[in-house]
Amino acid sequence: MTMRIHNLLANMTLRVRLLLAFIGIVLLVGGLSALMGVGLLYRTLPHVQDVLAVDLGAAREIYRQYGAHIADAGRLMARRRNIRENLQRGDLDSLITPLQAIRQSEDLDILMLTDVRGDLLLPLKNRGQRIAVPGLATIVRQALRQRKEVSAAVVFSQAELAAESPELAERARIEVVSTPHTTVGEQTDASQGLVAAAAIPVTSDDGELLGVLCVGQLLNRRTAVVDRIKGGLYREETFEQRDVAIVSIFLGGKRIATTAASAAGDRAVGTLIAEDVYKHVLLGGERWIRPGYIVDDWYLTAYEPIRDPSGRVVGAVGLGLLERKFEETEHSAIAILVALTILAVILATALSYVLAKSIMKPVNSLIAATEKIAGGGSLEAIKLDRAPPEIEALGRAFNSMTAAIRARDQQLHRQTHDKLMRSDRLAMIGQLAAGVAHEINNPLGSILLFSRLVIQQVPPQGRIRENLDRIEKETKRCHVIVKSLLDFARERKPLVESLDVNEVLDMTLKLYEGQFLFQNIQVVREYGTQLPKIRGDQLQLQQVFMNIVLNAVDAMNGRGRLVLATKESAPAGFVEIAISDSGCGIPPENIERIFDPFFTTKGVGHGTGLGLSVSYGIVQSHQGDIAVSSAPGAGATFTVSLPVAEGTR
Repeated sequence: MTMRIHNLLANMTLRVRLLLAFIGIVLLVGGLSALMGVGLLYRTLPHVQDVLAVDLGAAREIYRQYGAHIADAGRLMARRRNIRENLQRGDLDSLITPLQAIRQSEDLDILMLTDVRGDLLLPLKNRGQRIAVPGLATIVRQALRQRKEVSAAVVFSQAELAAESPELAERARIEVVSTPHTTVGEQTDASQGLVAAAAIPVTSDDGELLGVLCVGQLLNRRTAVVDRIKGGLYREETFEQRDVAIVSIFLGGKRIATTAASAAGDRAVGTLIAEDVYKHVLLGGERWIRPGYIVDDWYLTAYEPIRDPSGRVVGAVGLGLLERKFEETEHSAIAILVALTILAVILATALSYVLAKSIMKPVNSLIAATEKIAGGGSLEAIKLDRAPPEIEALGRAFNSMTAAIRARDQQLHRQTHDKLMRSDRLAMIGQLAAGVAHEINNPLGSILLFSRLVIQQVPPQGRIRENLDRIEKETKRCHVIVKSLLDFARERKPLVESLDVNEVLDMTLKLYEGQFLFQNIQVVREYGTQLPKIRGDQLQLQQVFMNIVLNAVDAMNGRGRLVLATKESAPAGFVEIAISDSGCGIPPENIERIFDPFFTTKGVGHGTGLGLSVSYGIVQSHQGDIAVSSAPGAGATFTVSLPVAEGTR
């Protein structure tokens, strides 16, 4: 039986094999996709719980940022000069008006000022007293001890709120509303308030601690917090006229701020947290992420405990996503998935034959072209008629590859030709320069000698003396040019030693440190780390880098950014030194002539035009290379490549 199947497959064409393979794969994948899709949909609940865990962390961060906003308001108050100066002088009466103005503008419910011992200075009626609220007193002590701001959630009793304002005590009072799956117990105190508070040290200009400023907002019935969390995490989505997502803040087990709606349509403040959540979150101090009952329906819920300054759990932040919404989504998705799977199997089976037929012709063309190139044939493009998009893309890639190979060969040929031409040209110019330099060096010496003798015989003042001085100056300039010619023509063998490129660059830059020319130049070192060493002549390489750096500074007119970067080239074997400037750049017509002797764009008397030519010769004698890239107005980059010393990797 096995042999018969094997023989049957051997006699099948590739087209038939592809057709059978397509049909089998479509049936298999379609069935597996349907099964896996259904399984994944039934695993949606754990996935949503993972998302809820992330959302809960984000909600906690938004809640923290809300507290940070309150601390920011207090910090701005503490930094005001008039407040610090009046506090330093002890002029408390002058502090009342500005502090109250800021308190109203920032909508602060709590505002207190203490001295460095923690005793109250403001309100004036409580001056000299200790802070009565334990949690607030704790963050004040922490702020005094750490000399930095401290934020925390603080529980106020009804009496403590009434001492601040009867209106606060009234706003904080929320009667308990009983709902299913809740227990009336320790979580039912109707008069307490949860305050987002911050204690900010107040210091003088010289850093002396003057006191602590306490600010806070009562979170009871303050909808801005929960609305901000809901707006930051969820859209205003509803399901069967009910919000899909709700956010609540609890004091104890009672909702003091929430986006959940009651049966009457208002906010369901006063409703209690579910009994199992109360045990785990409020009593156990643990996170809770699982389905739970909220007010009047089942939700996928997540709760995070809120702790006071002493670490005691005093409340919670809670999120809820309507469970019925996800159940309905699962049922709809399963029906759509099964229908799409059946339709895909039918369509795929019908298209399999057409696809199998269309694949073979262009594939054979590609195979023939590849074999031709492998046999050393010409790099010709191929044309695929009526090929599938994938095969057509493969053909374009094949044609792009052949074009890239042709372009690479042409570029390598051109680069090799340019380098040979440049080397020949420099060698011829070097021989000519050496002969010219030797021929004119002696006459220049005679001119300089006799001009000095004549100078000694004429009066120190007068036109003759000025003309003789000018002759001496120009003769010396000619002598410098002759010396540069000799340096260019002389092939001095490098004094080779093992060198660290980064150190050579640093030593070159030290030659100019503190000079006026570099005062407005920003030098940036982007050195590679753990670079292999090179073998070269330190003085000659310094001369190369010096010439490039001076040209860069000249191009920037003494103001700009000079970047020196080093790295090991890829493939390895060379170290690259790139020196970039932010100067005027090099015009395209000058790029090819930049290393030619006597080529310069500077004015007369500003350089001989031999610096880069000498640098090119030095780099060539080190078996390296030097290249330049630039665009007018965009600066220039000189890249020097030097071979790595053996045994330094």
